[in-house]
Amino acid sequence: MNVKRTFLTFWESFRKYGLGNCELEEMLTNVSLLLRTVTLNIDIRNKKPIPLITYVFTILGFLCYYYIYFFSMIWCAFVRYRHSGYFLGSVIVFSVGAYTESCGIRLLFMIINRKVLREVVERYRVCSTQVEPGSRLAKNIVEHLKTVKKRATLIWLGLVVNAYAYLILPFFLPGKQFAENRLIIYGLEPIRESPNYEIAQVMYCFAIPTATNSLANCTALMIILFGYTEAQLLALSEELLCLWDDAAHFSQFENGTKTEVMNNFVRQRLKYIIKLHNENIDLLKQLEQVLRVSMALEFLVLMAGLIAALLGGVGNTYMEIPFAFAQLFMNCYLGQKIIDASETFERAVYGCRWENFDTANMKTVLIVFQNSQKTLTLSAGGVAILSFQCLMSVIKSSYSFYTTLQSTLK
Repeated sequence: MNVKRTFLTFWESFRKYGLGNCELEEMLTNVSLLLRTVTLNIDIRNKKPIPLITYVFTILGFLCYYYIYFFSMIWCAFVRYRHSGYFLGSVIVFSVGAYTESCGIRLLFMIINRKVLREVVERYRVCSTQVEPGSRLAKNIVEHLKTVKKRATLIWLGLVVNAYAYLILPFFLPGKQFAENRLIIYGLEPIRESPNYEIAQVMYCFAIPTATNSLANCTALMIILFGYTEAQLLALSEELLCLWDDAAHFSQFENGTKTEVMNNFVRQRLKYIIKLHNENIDLLKQLEQVLRVSMALEFLVLMAGLIAALLGGVGNTYMEIPFAFAQLFMNCYLGQKIIDASETFERAVYGCRWENFDTANMKTVLIVFQNSQKTLTLSAGGVAILSFQCLMSVIKSSYSFYTTLQSTLK
């Protein structure tokens, strides 16, 4: 009976991560629990301290990670292989170190800006409470959030599965293999002899899960917060398109002139829509301010890693390239979805049948339309607007730089 009760309790807890719970509060609670495993508390209401053992394992994991993928990578790529003339090894080792640096960068900047991040998360929660439960707006937001949760789940799983496959695959290969055989850990030569081999594998087993979990969990938070802004913009667009029909329906149950009653209804709804729209603009700007430097640094190291991986040959870096490309794609995809939602809102403002409104409401719609023409965007440190166009530019630039380097080195 105790086993059954324990299983049911576990199952109920696990179901909270499913698509049946797509409200913002539920998703933030889920990702908050995940981020606490990497020592980051984003919930201003949660005063419970993070366990000391979590700090110990996270710090130990990142110490191993930076010792392997930064210090040892620099030594191996620019000292050891340079002196031996092993250019291919230098390039591959550098690519591995470069594209994995994003794992620590994102968490580091979130921890540095944790107070602002908690305030932003709390403001998102307050914003969600301004939507009347059970209303059409609330239902539409939840429908769009289902897509956001699918997106977050798939990307989280993709990052984790790719990284754990990278860690586990060597154990199924003949001989003493590592996640990256060409990356020799400084101070552990000969690396395939005991106890160096065992020490190296333990370091990898601490480093890769810690770095991967931090990247995946921080990415899930970004997807949820940016996704909620997208969901609200799309739901508000539907409200605008239904505005005049709602006013006509409302006028049937109110006394007074039909035109006056309808325009009063439109006036109140426009105020509400404008309030939510402005709130989402402020939230997006504040969240982008927290992440813009880290996103710019991530772009730089991912581009460097992608170019180096191409120089090393796809056959040698087939596990690394998808990981780097997935991160580039995800950032640009989130930016594109914000742009699309913003443009949908702009079209909805123009299509709300404003020609039927009175003069005061027309002026209000004109102001909203002028604001909506300033398309909301995400940027990588203010250097590039994240979008599919940006992704194509990055791929073209990386490939051009790669071909130039390849022809020069030949």
